[in-house]
Amino acid sequence: MNTLDLNKQKILELADQANHHCISIYLPTHRKGFEVNEGYDTLRLKNRIQELRLLLPERGLKSNEIADLLKPIEALLDDWVFWRYQSEGLAIFRNQDYFEFFHSPVAFEEHMEVSQRFSIRPVLRFAQPPRQYHLLHLGKNGCKLFKADEFFIREVETGHLLPEGIEEVTQYYDFEEQLQERTRARATAGAVYRSDDASLVNKEKDHLLADYFRMVDESLRPILEPDNLPLVVASVEYLQPIYRQVNTYPHLHETGPTGNFDHTQPGELHQMANELLGDYFVGIRDKRVTQYQNSSGNDRVSKDIRHILEAAVTGRIDTLFVRQDAQIWGHFDEQTLQATLHDEQQAQDEALIDKVALLTLRNGGEVYLMEQVDLLPDQENLKVTALYRF
Repeated sequence: MNTLDLNKQKILELADQANHHCISIYLPTHRKGFEVNEGYDTLRLKNRIQELRLLLPERGLKSNEIADLLKPIEALLDDWVFWRYQSEGLAIFRNQDYFEFFHSPVAFEEHMEVSQRFSIRPVLRFAQPPRQYHLLHLGKNGCKLFKADEFFIREVETGHLLPEGIEEVTQYYDFEEQLQERTRARATAGAVYRSDDASLVNKEKDHLLADYFRMVDESLRPILEPDNLPLVVASVEYLQPIYRQVNTYPHLHETGPTGNFDHTQPGELHQMANELLGDYFVGIRDKRVTQYQNSSGNDRVSKDIRHILEAAVTGRIDTLFVRQDAQIWGHFDEQTLQATLHDEQQAQDEALIDKVALLTLRNGGEVYLMEQVDLLPDQENLKVTALYRF
């Protein structure tokens, strides 16, 4: 499994795995640096494996069964290629019939669980369709187009549609030579007006850059228009207003990263663009919050876990808001719609918030994890609340 595989469908597949010994391991990992050189991430996993060796006999497994269960996880310890290409987090899922791992673009809190089902709460954030955008890098050696969302970025193969570089327009015009010639001419006449000369040459340069950007804009339109996604432009500050003046794409973002990015990795550009688009990423969630608030005076809103579980089974939940550190333990019978709640986790208990989240996803609803669930002025920080379709 890799980052592109973890979506709503994959999460539901994980949730369908039922076994007496479903192992879920979540670890923060590192791309580079001291932690990588010292093998910190490998050591974290090794420690978790040692814990499993102590825990699994208590659950009735024999030594040969434990060895077989842990074998694919232990194999990762000696896979140097695996550890060389880490991201921000690692999730591992294993039972007797199933083994997958996932590199996450966001860090996980370290956590391990052995249960009858996999723990999927930390990956619920990937269940919603990501909000995408395009990122255009305008550099000295040409331009590159990327497609990205909050978590991933990839370069778009444009073939020969985009002009190769600014030199394609300016190659026959030496601005420095023109400036020097004008300066010499003025000096011969007995005066030197360097500021005026530079201003005139810059106007000519801007005119040619505008011509180049018109070519870029015209080439981009067939690529951008089918999706109508926001376009973020990254370039040196000087080029930004010139590009915006000739742009005809209606979804150009009002600001873009500024600087010389000719030697910048896509991941760094991605992070800068994400910071600019923060409101865009939470736009749909904020719209659902507004709908929730507007419905607060009727029976389309509930914070009662019993009612919410019943509504999830019958497909009534439009949007579920979950406090990311909250859990409710007990049992829920989907046939009788009866729920039993416990103040603390007991043997054979179900994680009921995870269950209601999965039922909501299966029936086409949306699930949002939040640091705090206090959507109304008089609400305390709830564990879970729901907006119903009807």
